[in-house]
Amino acid sequence: MVASADAPTAVDTEKATRDALLDDYVKSRGGSRPIRKILIANNGMAATKSILSMRQWAYMELGDEKCVQFVAMATAEDIRANAEFIRLADSFVEVPAGKNSNNYANVDVITRIATENNVDAVWPGWGHASENPNLPNTLNKLGIKFIGPTGPVMSVLGDKIAANILAQTAKVPSIPWSGSWGGPDDGPLEAKLTDEGTIPDETFERATCRTVEEAVAAAKRIGYENGIMIKASEGGGGKGIRFVENEADLPDAYIQVSNEVIGSPIFLMQLCKNARHLEVQIVGDEHGNAVALNGRDCSTQRRFQKIFEEGPPIIAPPDTFKEMERAAQRLTQEIGYVGAGTVEYLFNADTGKFFFLELNPRLQVEHPVTEGITGLNLPATQLQVAMGIPLNMIPEVRSFYDKDPYGNSEIKFLEDDYKKIANHVVAARITAENPDEGFKPTSGSIERIKFQSTVNVWGYFSVGANGGIHEFADSQFGHLFARGPTRESARKSLVLALKEIEVRGEIRTTVEYLVQLLETDEFKQNTIDTAWLDGLIKDKSVYVAKPPHLVVMSAAIFRAFQQINSNTAGIIESLQKGQVGTGSIKSLNSMDIEIAYLDTKYNFDVVRVSPEIFHMTINGVGYDVEVIESASGGLIAKFGGETHRIFGMEEPLGLRLVLDSVTILMPTIFDPSELRTDVTGKVVRYLQENGAEVLNGQPYVEVEAMKMIMPIKASESGSITHALSPGSIISQGDLLASLTLKDPSKVKKIVTFTDKLDIVNAVLEVEAKKSVDSILAGYTGDADGGAAALLGPVTDGESGAALIAEVLEEYLRIESQFDGKLKDDVVRDLIKANKDSLQTVIDVNMAHETLVLRNKLVLAMLRQLEAFPDRFGVIEMPSSLLSTLKQLTKLEGKAYGAVALAAGSIIRQSKVPSFSSRLEDLKALITGDSNKDALSKSTRITSGVDLLSALFYDSDSSVRTAAVELYIRRIYRAHTILDISVAENDGRLTCSWSSKVSDNLEGVVCYGLMSVIPDGRTLDGELPSIIAEMKSSFGEAAIDEKINTLHIATNVKEITDVEETLRANKGAFDDLKLRSANVLVPVPQRDPTYYTFPECKDYNEDPLRRNMRPTWYNILEINRLVENYSLDRLNSLGKNVQIYLGVEKSTRPVRNPSQVVFVRALSHSGDLTTGVGASRSLSYGLDELENAFSDPRVSMTSSSRIFLHSLSEIDMAPEELGKNFEGVMELLKTRLAPRLLKLRVDEIEVKMRVKSVIDGKDVLQGVRLIASSMRGEWLKVQGFLEVADPVSGEGRQFCTMGENVVCTVDPYGISNSVQVKRAIARRVGSSYAYDFLGLLEVGIIDEWVAHIKDLTAAEVSGPNMPTSFFSSQELLMGDDGELSLGFREIGTNKVGMLAWEVTMKTPEYPEGREVVFIANDVTVQSGSFGVEEDEFFYKASEYARKKKIPRVYISCNAGARIGLVDELKSKFNIKFTDPENPSKGLDYLYLTKEDYNELPDGTVNAHEVKEGWAIDDIIGTKHGIGVENLQGSGKIAGETSRAYDEIFTLSYATGRSVGIGAYLVRLGQRVIQMKTGPLILTGFSALNKLLGRDVYTSQDQLGGPQIMFPNGVSHEIVEDDQAGVASILKWLSFVPKDMNSQPSTRQASDPVSREVEFRPTKTPYDPRFMLGGGDDKLGFFDKDSWKEYLAGWGKSVVIGRARLGGIPMGVVAVETRLVEQVVPADPADVNSREAILPQAGQVLFPDSSYKTAQALRDFNNEGLPVMLFANWRGFSGGSRDMAGEILKFGAQIVDALREYKHPVFVYLPPHGELRGGSWVVVDPTINPEKMSMYADPDSRGGILEPAGITEVKFRITDQIAAMHRIDSELRTLDYELSVSQTESDTIDIKANIAAREDILKPVYLQAATEFADLHDKTGRMLAKGVIKAAVPWEKSREFFFHLAKRRIMQDEVIATMLAADSNLDNAGALSKLESLCTCNWEDDQAVVGFLENSADAIALSISNLRASQIRSKIEALNAELEKLQ
Repeated sequence: MVASADAPTAVDTEKATRDALLDDYVKSRGGSRPIRKILIANNGMAATKSILSMRQWAYMELGDEKCVQFVAMATAEDIRANAEFIRLADSFVEVPAGKNSNNYANVDVITRIATENNVDAVWPGWGHASENPNLPNTLNKLGIKFIGPTGPVMSVLGDKIAANILAQTAKVPSIPWSGSWGGPDDGPLEAKLTDEGTIPDETFERATCRTVEEAVAAAKRIGYENGIMIKASEGGGGKGIRFVENEADLPDAYIQVSNEVIGSPIFLMQLCKNARHLEVQIVGDEHGNAVALNGRDCSTQRRFQKIFEEGPPIIAPPDTFKEMERAAQRLTQEIGYVGAGTVEYLFNADTGKFFFLELNPRLQVEHPVTEGITGLNLPATQLQVAMGIPLNMIPEVRSFYDKDPYGNSEIKFLEDDYKKIANHVVAARITAENPDEGFKPTSGSIERIKFQSTVNVWGYFSVGANGGIHEFADSQFGHLFARGPTRESARKSLVLALKEIEVRGEIRTTVEYLVQLLETDEFKQNTIDTAWLDGLIKDKSVYVAKPPHLVVMSAAIFRAFQQINSNTAGIIESLQKGQVGTGSIKSLNSMDIEIAYLDTKYNFDVVRVSPEIFHMTINGVGYDVEVIESASGGLIAKFGGETHRIFGMEEPLGLRLVLDSVTILMPTIFDPSELRTDVTGKVVRYLQENGAEVLNGQPYVEVEAMKMIMPIKASESGSITHALSPGSIISQGDLLASLTLKDPSKVKKIVTFTDKLDIVNAVLEVEAKKSVDSILAGYTGDADGGAAALLGPVTDGESGAALIAEVLEEYLRIESQFDGKLKDDVVRDLIKANKDSLQTVIDVNMAHETLVLRNKLVLAMLRQLEAFPDRFGVIEMPSSLLSTLKQLTKLEGKAYGAVALAAGSIIRQSKVPSFSSRLEDLKALITGDSNKDALSKSTRITSGVDLLSALFYDSDSSVRTAAVELYIRRIYRAHTILDISVAENDGRLTCSWSSKVSDNLEGVVCYGLMSVIPDGRTLDGELPSIIAEMKSSFGEAAIDEKINTLHIATNVKEITDVEETLRANKGAFDDLKLRSANVLVPVPQRDPTYYTFPECKDYNEDPLRRNMRPTWYNILEINRLVENYSLDRLNSLGKNVQIYLGVEKSTRPVRNPSQVVFVRALSHSGDLTTGVGASRSLSYGLDELENAFSDPRVSMTSSSRIFLHSLSEIDMAPEELGKNFEGVMELLKTRLAPRLLKLRVDEIEVKMRVKSVIDGKDVLQGVRLIASSMRGEWLKVQGFLEVADPVSGEGRQFCTMGENVVCTVDPYGISNSVQVKRAIARRVGSSYAYDFLGLLEVGIIDEWVAHIKDLTAAEVSGPNMPTSFFSSQELLMGDDGELSLGFREIGTNKVGMLAWEVTMKTPEYPEGREVVFIANDVTVQSGSFGVEEDEFFYKASEYARKKKIPRVYISCNAGARIGLVDELKSKFNIKFTDPENPSKGLDYLYLTKEDYNELPDGTVNAHEVKEGWAIDDIIGTKHGIGVENLQGSGKIAGETSRAYDEIFTLSYATGRSVGIGAYLVRLGQRVIQMKTGPLILTGFSALNKLLGRDVYTSQDQLGGPQIMFPNGVSHEIVEDDQAGVASILKWLSFVPKDMNSQPSTRQASDPVSREVEFRPTKTPYDPRFMLGGGDDKLGFFDKDSWKEYLAGWGKSVVIGRARLGGIPMGVVAVETRLVEQVVPADPADVNSREAILPQAGQVLFPDSSYKTAQALRDFNNEGLPVMLFANWRGFSGGSRDMAGEILKFGAQIVDALREYKHPVFVYLPPHGELRGGSWVVVDPTINPEKMSMYADPDSRGGILEPAGITEVKFRITDQIAAMHRIDSELRTLDYELSVSQTESDTIDIKANIAAREDILKPVYLQAATEFADLHDKTGRMLAKGVIKAAVPWEKSREFFFHLAKRRIMQDEVIATMLAADSNLDNAGALSKLESLCTCNWEDDQAVVGFLENSADAIALSISNLRASQIRSKIEALNAELEKLQ
């Protein structure tokens, strides 16, 4: 449908409405012409104020600010300057740029624009064309209203002479002037205006001085007593005015005035000294009325320019000022003035006289002063007058006269008085002028104007943000107005406002100067006059110097900037050296700066908010500073609303600062009378007596630091006073002594500044994106505010997601480099990757340092993302953002927990179908299934229970009814619903039911009612009806308890209202036996909110139950938790789960209260009795724990408990269920052990309901199945029959199943001693010592599972896992000091050392093996070593040695125990050297006689003194507090060393090991170190204190894996204790069960007959592939059996353990690739550098030689045969390695092999080489009985490499000889040479020979090398007997298996034979065995068969040997006896 062209549009209608509003108002107030559109013929302040004021009036009066439209004029300069008035106007017209004659003062331009824009009126403002009569005259002709006086009146008033004449005519007093000087026949001059509106010429000329002579004559008449003012009649604004005091100066001054305002008439006026400039604000209307609106005092002037204006002018007495007002009104009426104007007077406060000055025919800039005291809106009043409204009809005028605003009564303005003025206003002009340069105007950009209006101060500005002041603009750009009840109050408010105002930009302002003026006594006391300010300026008594605080702040900025640069350079230098410490990076963003100035010290705390912004705090007050370094090297600093340029230079005398071109020297603080220490340590002695003289440079004290005695020298000469006594502990900076200087003038006292700086506290506004980026980069900021600011303006989800993704990706870019890694390693990698841009390393680490703040930012961003559906509707998560969120969830560290949680939550929410689709599916489900009871038990609605509430209000009543019934049945599933009904009455849906708990025959019938209150109704209104329904539906209660429930679904706003309503009905509820009221509040498109109001809390809400389905509190048995724990709910992943963080309640403060994470879940699944179902449910529970443990509130020591209530009914006997649970738990412990341990699960509790028949009735029996570690044994399974509460169904009694029934009542108890000890152990990063038994049990299960799985996969039959595979007995020390096996209650030990003998059935020893485990109990005195601990350790280790079984030490301790005799602390006294001055030190400590006599004998050694007994030695009665512990440490150190030699020793470092603990670990040699288990001698904080600076940031830097793994102390690094135990078991699997046994063979799935698939190449390769396989090819050893150790140290050699056909073997192999040895820099030595030493492949270096020797010693003690894959070209013989003791460590290889007691097979692999010294150290002749050497046919052996040999033994001469022997051409040339007859032929032939030789040299060099190489091949080695056989690589596996098996069996037989016959040697025994052999002695496999099959024959032979040996001994003894006889 098309609208008619004539039909009014919406815009037309709106305009018509506005026009009508204005028309009605004008008409109602007696006006004549509405003005709807106004041209503002001005700019700047005038234009801004006019639009603001008139808009305000339009809205306040007419209700629509658009009733009046404004057209602005704007120059290009104004547009560029972002002038505020342009923004305010409805439209603007660009006008010519440049000076105002081109635009705002150009009448033609103004009138043209007015005409073109069809305006009704022009508002001229002030300045420009506002006083040009041509403008109103021209506009009048055009029919456009001029808002101001008529042209003629303006013309006459614009002339100061005419104005004075008119004033005199109106009887207004005038000061003596050339028109009236007060003499005889003086007049005064009076005149009536002519018809043209002018003064008659004759009268005018009488007042005018046309020549100098006339001026001189007039001056004489006036008199020079007060001075003469020469004025141009047409001047103004300070132009055309001069002051003279005598006749001599007058001529020149006259000429200056005439030249300044050319053509203007000139007049003279007496100077009114001590005058005040007062003004009366007048308004005249078209009806002849004139009102005086009080006035203003504008006496503060600079060269006649006003600075301050105030009102009312209280300097004039009220009567006098009333006269001034009346005179102004008369003048206004006399001349017919229309509009606003100002009559200005000079007032002499001394005489009380006033004189007319001039009448300004315009509004003045200071008019808001009048507005502030009268309440009138002057621009709006001007507008109304221009519309013809009489003054007495203007509402604001009427209000001023206390009349009815909208009345129409007459006001006699010349007679009636207005209301009393009740306040005072002081105004200040804000100008772009520089007071330091004579108020020179400035121009430039303005970045920001910050001014906050208050109740007392308001202001406005003509320039907005990012604007400016251009060169053609008025310098004034702002005006502030302060009001108060008194002048002083207003003044103070203005001072405060000026101090707070902030103008940032290129301009200078007078703000600071104005503050100083306002604070002068003259201004405060109001004793100023118009000459006051000029006098101050002349005398410079008020000036803007560089305020001290500005200087101080600037210096602090400079020094902070310099410190950042210096520190950055230092860090880069440190990184270049390989230093990985990053502690100093914090100094780049946070530092303390000290500034001394004018004998005051200022201490700043500087924090960086971004790279350019510093937040500088002093005395708790912060200042934001933006600092940019200019190209010239100076700083441009913006702070306090100003911009300053700062240059600085540190000089010997201090800082030379250049601040805004002013140079200031700031001397360094130096007090030579103070002698301070620059080291940390202890005072040893002073070198002079107190008061003695010390000279400059002379040592005065000796101190001990880092075990060194060093002198400290005096810095000045003088007499010394000691500040401390010898023995005092000192830190850097401590005062040691003070000097009385010889030259006291050198002493200057410095005071510390403690106040607030006198600098505007201006906060820099930073762009949101920059703020967020800065936080991500590691700077300080407001994370929440930054996220909100960044995403607040976003209008669509896609853009917001992109911003969030950008932030998250940057976060991940940094944190992904650190997660799961040691920081030092990360830094090292960063340095390596950024060698040329180390600033990147700093940037990355700086960001990571502020992880807490960055986490806060990311969490804020994620919260914003969660809110996107609410802001933008359902949006699809971008795949890139989803991918980024998934990466966040993978961050593992605790520090990332909250972030990972939040990201995971968002991911899960993104996968949930939309609310509407889920609701539709649910509706279809419940309407399609009529069996609500069955449906309520179905898993189909598990996630839809909460969703049902959305159907309570469905339009379909059947849906509503079904939803409510299903909801009740579902939440009461744990009950038996006896009956239920749903009805709808009066629009309110009600469900009533009765029920009883299912698993108690004695269950009480309970009643419930649910009411759904429709929208629009209130709970308060509906509750009476609901109560009535309850009364009718509830049956009689069977017991006298609160048993019934009320459920209400309703919309509520305030929970307090609900509480109030419920409490008001408590009586009715009590009668109904109501147990609780539950309120469900529907939330659109969301799950509902649940509130519970239990009767036990008097129907106040229980916060713990909020958002919990009503029955969950009982089903999940939360009540059991609250008895002993304070609960805090955590977020959960699943809807059927509640997670709580419980903190134990205590009646006393607890420093680290125990935390427990409780997972409480319910299940509707029926498969919990199966392994799959149970595993799934437990995995879900562990997922919840993973999620919960990421919460920052959860500590690292928290334990956890899982409770699962299964609502399904199980058809199984309770006992059978218990056994089933036991089996399932064993399975789950195996499968999920790592997670169970990681998440510290101490209890798993399952409540199930079993179908049973009692007395012929079908009942449900509650069964409680618990796997608990609470008593110490890990997850021990127990089953209970449960007696349920008859009302709630909660378990009230738990009875054991079986014969001996024991029943308990068991709320969740607080931590028992075991739990407390677990928490202590976890706090230090370890597990409780007893828990390692459980870990071992799980580890053995894992070993068996993996072994059986391996055999099964290979289809090899093998053993099943044995029963009773693990048992342990604790080693207990008796009273006799001896150990015995036994048992005791876990946690009852008093000694911090434990030991067990553990029996383990492993795949190697299915029959069982014994191992002794020794462990520190870190819960007993921090695991420290005291005498008792040392003795126990010694005995336990000795026990293992005696039994020759392996000994494993689990280390977690605090080193040797330290202590004091505590009972003496409260008894000793001090004998001070000078009791009056204790600081002088002490002589001795003593005991009173009474205390001494009370001490047990031997407590102290003392001698008697007059005070009592001086203590010589403190001994104490308690053993184990000092040096005796060190003796014990030595004892166990020796025992451990001995144990290593005699048995297998292994140490596992968990938590931290200190001092002797670390040494014990090392002395055991084999070390497994947990990632967070440092081995240290001294803590890092103690070292830092000793060093006097923060060098180290953690224990890991001293003894963490990054130190101990590369240096070879730690063999292996593990993540946690479970992995540690797995590694212990893995290592033990290679070790014989005792030192008398051979290694046990594990059944292997990998056949020995297979070929070795991976073949070593000529080019470098990874030797690990050769050993264990790689590139999908199998290696030499059994599949998956290779285990490397010591991988971080001596990398050019690879060592480890593996199996060959199941036989455990030690392995040594050679790295063929180039590796690096990293020698880290020492953080404590700033000059140390990281050294990266390249190590070539196939070469032995000092570290790898030592590693090889160490490994061989370890293998020897472990009883392992060794496979040594020899592939060395020799030893590194460079000077560095020779100095590094290569000879010593190489020789150790020989030592280790010589002592080796088990078979050693040296094998040269394909392309392997063994040359020179490296052959020597592994040659079998070192230990021929145990060693043998073999080689692959492609290997080589020799002294030098072929290329080297040719250099020595087949040199070029030999090669040339071979050429001449072999090459036919050379042979021919040789012959020709031999027969040559001429010299020329000889020369030619020789040349040909040389040329031929050159051609042949390369190939003959190759031939020579090949010749040499043929000497090194396997054939020669075999021929020379240096190897035993050539073994092809592919068949080497089978060969060495049979060889190893033979040698192991053979060596065992030989050892037995040697033991049987001491006369035999190894060769003899071997010969005897060979003689017994019935097969080929050289066939290893056959010999193995012989040894296996002929064991009895061999045993018989050995027995015969033994018998023969005994007979021989007897015979020998008999012979000897015979000799004796």
